[in-house]
Amino acid sequence: MVKETSSSNIKKKRKTANADNDAETDVYKKVVEFEEKESSSRQSALDATIYFEMCQDIKDTLAEILKRKCQKSADTAANRELLTEICIKLCVIRKLNRIDKIKHVFGKETLSSEKQKCDSIKLSYQNLVYELHHLVAETNKCLSFKSKDEDIELVTFEEFVKEAPASLTEKFKEYNDDTASSEEKHALRLARLEWELSQRKSLAELCKSLEEEKKKLGQDLVERKEKLNALRPLLMNIIDATKPLQEHLDVPFDQLRAEHKLAFLLPDPLYIFYVNIVSYKKVYDLNLEVNIVGDQDDAIQWKESQEAGEGLQDDDDSEHESDLPEVEEVVEVKKRRHRKSVQQVDPMEEKRKKLLEVHPLSVEIIAKIDDGPSVTSTFRYYVKLRIVTVTSKVNVPPNITANSAREILSGENILGELIENDFGTESPNPTTLYQLKKVGISSYHSLVPQIGYAYNWAQAVCGMEFLAKQTGCNKVGSVNIENVIRILFKRLSARNNLANQLQQLEQNIIPEVPDVVDLPSTAVTSLTKWSSTTYQRFCQSDFTQTLLEEELVSPSDLFYSASLNRGPANLHALIVIKNSYPETPPIFSLCLCYKGMHHSGNCDEMRDMERAVNVNLQHGDGNASWLLSAQITYLCSYVDVYLETMDTKIFPQTAMFLRKICARNRKRPFKFRKVGAGIFTQN
Repeated sequence: MVKETSSSNIKKKRKTANADNDAETDVYKKVVEFEEKESSSRQSALDATIYFEMCQDIKDTLAEILKRKCQKSADTAANRELLTEICIKLCVIRKLNRIDKIKHVFGKETLSSEKQKCDSIKLSYQNLVYELHHLVAETNKCLSFKSKDEDIELVTFEEFVKEAPASLTEKFKEYNDDTASSEEKHALRLARLEWELSQRKSLAELCKSLEEEKKKLGQDLVERKEKLNALRPLLMNIIDATKPLQEHLDVPFDQLRAEHKLAFLLPDPLYIFYVNIVSYKKVYDLNLEVNIVGDQDDAIQWKESQEAGEGLQDDDDSEHESDLPEVEEVVEVKKRRHRKSVQQVDPMEEKRKKLLEVHPLSVEIIAKIDDGPSVTSTFRYYVKLRIVTVTSKVNVPPNITANSAREILSGENILGELIENDFGTESPNPTTLYQLKKVGISSYHSLVPQIGYAYNWAQAVCGMEFLAKQTGCNKVGSVNIENVIRILFKRLSARNNLANQLQQLEQNIIPEVPDVVDLPSTAVTSLTKWSSTTYQRFCQSDFTQTLLEEELVSPSDLFYSASLNRGPANLHALIVIKNSYPETPPIFSLCLCYKGMHHSGNCDEMRDMERAVNVNLQHGDGNASWLLSAQITYLCSYVDVYLETMDTKIFPQTAMFLRKICARNRKRPFKFRKVGAGIFTQN
C-alpha cells in the first residue's frame, strides 16, 4: 500500500509540473503576441525619445544616490525607492529594446517576402522573353526554309525543252516566266526534276559499267605487277652473276647505282655540285674522292615532306610567346596521378632549331696530294637559311710534327681566302641577317663553329646566286668547279711545301734552296729561334706600326717570330704569311739589337734591308717549296753585310762588297749579284 501511494503521488507531481510548463508557455506566447501587436502600433521616434529620457533619469537618480552616500545620509528607505525606480526604468528600456528587435525582424521578413515576389515576377518575365525568342527563331526558320531540290543544279530550260521527251515538254512550249502563275512554275519544276532523275539514273548505270571495267583493268594490272615482281629476282641473279666480270673490268655498277640513287635525294644546290664535280673528276683523273654522306631514310622522308608542301613553310609569327607549353610525364599508380617532371620549353630555342635545320645528306670531297696531307671538305645545305656551308679537316702526315707546321695545315686555314677576301664568316644571303635577328642571334659569325663557313665560292659552285656587295663581284662571278678544284689543289700543295719548311725552321735549320736560285753562300748569321705568334702580339710591337697603318696585314694572316744571331748582335724578325702564299711572298718586319734598337722607324738601313727582303727578291709561281727559305737565307746575308759595314773590328768581313756606303743617303750594299762567288752592291 505504501508503494502504491508513493507512485500515485509521483504521478500527481508530474502532472502538476507539466501543467505549470504549459501555463508558462501560454503566457510567453501571449506576451510575444502582445509585444508584436504593440510594436506594429508604436512609433520608433517616440520609443527613441522615451529611451533617452529613461537613460537620463537613471543617470540623475544614480547621481542623487551617489550624492547622498557622499553626504552619509541615513535615509535608506528613500535610497531603496530610488533603486526601485531605476529597476523599473531598466525594465522599460529592455521592453523598448525587445520591441525594436521585433520591428527589425519584421522588416527583414517583409523585405524578404517582397524580394521573393520580385524574383518570381522577374522569372516570369524571363520565361516570356525566352518564349518570344523561341517563337521568333522558329518563325525565321519557317521563313528561310529551302527545299533540297533548290540545291540541285538543273539543266537550263532551253536544254530541257530540246532534249526531254514530248510527254514532259508538251505543256510548256508556250511557257513564259514573266506571266506564268505559281502553279505553272511548280509544274515546270516537277517536270524538270523528273527529267533530271531519269538522266541521273542513266548516268548511274553508265558509272556502274565503267566501275566494272575499271575493276577488270585493276585485276589485269595486278597480274602484270606480279609478273614484274617475279622478274626482279631473276634480274638480281643476272646482276650477281656478272659481278666477277664487273670486278675484272673495274666497272662498279652496283656502287654507281647506289650513289646515283642517293644523289637524287640531294637538295638542288648539292645535286648541282655533285654532278659537276663527279664529271670534272672523270675528265681530269684527279686524286679526288667524292662521297654522299647521310641517312638515306631521313632523306627520303624529307623529300616526301617537300613534295607534300611541308618542308619550306615559315613559322607562324602570330603565336603568343607568353603561352609556354609544358611537357608533363604522368605516372599512374593505383589510379593516382603524380607529376613526375614538368619541363618548360623555350619557344625561342625551338625557333632557332627550326631555322638551323640541315638537310640529312651532305657531299664530302677528299683532295689528296702525293706524299702529303689530304683535306676532307663537307658541303651541307641549310634549308631555312638557304645557304651552303663548308666544314673541313686535314689528315696531316706523320712526318710533320712541328706545331707551326701543323697549324697551317688546319682546314680553315687551307680553305680560307681561296678567293680573295672570302673568309666565309659572313652569310652571302642578305636575308640571313634578318632571319638570325628574328631568333635572337646577333651575327652569322657566332654560328661558324656550329654550322661551318659560308664561302661565296661554295654558293657559286652549287648554283646559288645572291645580291651581294659590289666589291669582289667579278671574282666570284668567274668561279666554277674547275677553278675551285684547281685552286684547292694548288693551295694544298703550297701549304704542304710551307709546312715542310716550317718543320725545319722550328728546329733552327734553314731548308735548302734549289741550285737554280742565286743565293749567297757565305752567311755567318744563324737562325736561333723560330716560333708562331699572334696578331695581337704583332700589333703590340713597336717596329710593326708602319705595316699596320698601311693595312698590309690582317687578323686572318699567319704570324711567326724569328731570332737571328751573330756574336753580340741579335735580329728579331716578325714574319707575316698570307693565305695566298706563294703568290704573295711573306712580309718581314725587322728590329736589330746592337748598340741600341734599330728598325725601319728610326733607321734607314733597316728600312732598306726590309725592302731588299720583301720586294727585291724575284719569285715565280713554282717557288712554294723554297720562297720562305730563300728570304731567310738572304736576310742572314744582309745582316752580315750591315754588321760588317758598321763595325769591322767586332765583325770581320766575310761577304764580298766593293763599298761600305754609297751616295748621299749612304746606302749599304743590300743587292746581291751572282758574279763569281757573289758580290753585294748598292744598285
